[in-house]
This record gives sequence, structure tokens and C-alpha cells, in this order.
Amino acid sequence: MQPHYKGSENSAYSQLIQAKDGNNKVIINPQALDITWGNDPRYWRLHDKPRGPAELLQVCWLEVNGSISLRALNPNTDYTLHFKLKLKPDAFGWDESPVYFMVKVGKNGKPTWRSAYLRQNSQGETFLAPNGKNPLKFRFDRQNRDEKLIFGLYEVWRGRWKGGLIIEDVVISACR
Repeated sequence: MQPHYKGSENSAYSQLIQAKDGNNKVIINPQALDITWGNDPRYWRLHDKPRGPAELLQVCWLEVNGSISLRALNPNTDYTLHFKLKLKPDAFGWDESPVYFMVKVGKNGKPTWRSAYLRQNSQGETFLAPNGKNPLKFRFDRQNRDEKLIFGLYEVWRGRWKGGLIIEDVVISACR
């Protein structure tokens, strides 16, 4: 078995919500994400059910990547991408290490990065990261329609152990 978890492209793991204003919202479950060390039960606990969270037990290399077709979204619209997260009461390693979030349109697109210190959030409560004060935004036009949106969550530079993070899902929605 490979130590890294390869996310499923099965549509059961993502949900398209069509808004009345025509701006679609996409919710991506952890089972659709590529998680470094995700197949190793020493480091991650992944749930089999389509809407189950991914629980980080402990790693020193945090890398979670995903992608979706841009066909689910409307071109020429500003979007934000957030990870819906929770820190368990026994979470550790988040005090001095920011987590980085990235989004880009297409394989060769220019990435947009944001960082956040997760420890600032209340343990046991769900929060969005990056938050509304520092949103991760993207936009694409019709010529990119056949591309994929590529995104991720990373903390690979400090080499410190961290754990107790729960990834509930990834939310992509039109800016208001």
C-alpha cells in the first residue's frame, strides 16, 4: 500500500450547490483530496463515508492538495476558497507555525498564497481558513473553462510535529 492517500474523483465526494443568483458554490469532502501520508494510520484517520472528516493525528510534513473542474463555476466571477477546519482540544504544534493555503487556475497558472495561524481559533469549534480578513480569492475567464482549479493546504517548512487538526471540507463560493 502507498503511504500517500490519492483523493477520489467520484462525484459523491463533492457537492455543487446552485444559488438563486446563478453563482454556484462547491463543497469538497476530504475523500476527494490528496493527503501526504494519508494512508498511514500513524498519521491520519480518514473516514470511509462520503461526508466524513479527515483527522490529522500527527505529521511534520502537512500537505493536502485538491483539484476540481472549473466547469462547475461561472467564469468572470470572483470566488473565495476556504478550508473548513477544527482543532481538537489536544491539538499541538500550531503555535509558531503558520499554515499556507494556495489556489491557482490551471496547471501552469500563477498561484495565490495566504497564511494563517490556526492556534488563534477556538479548539473544538469549526472555523474557516484562511478567514474573511485574509481571503484566498481567484477568478478565471472563459478561455480557462476546460482547466482545473488546483488548491492546497501546507506546513512543510518548519519540520515541527503537529496534530489534532480535523479537515471537514473545502468550500468554494462566489464573493459577496
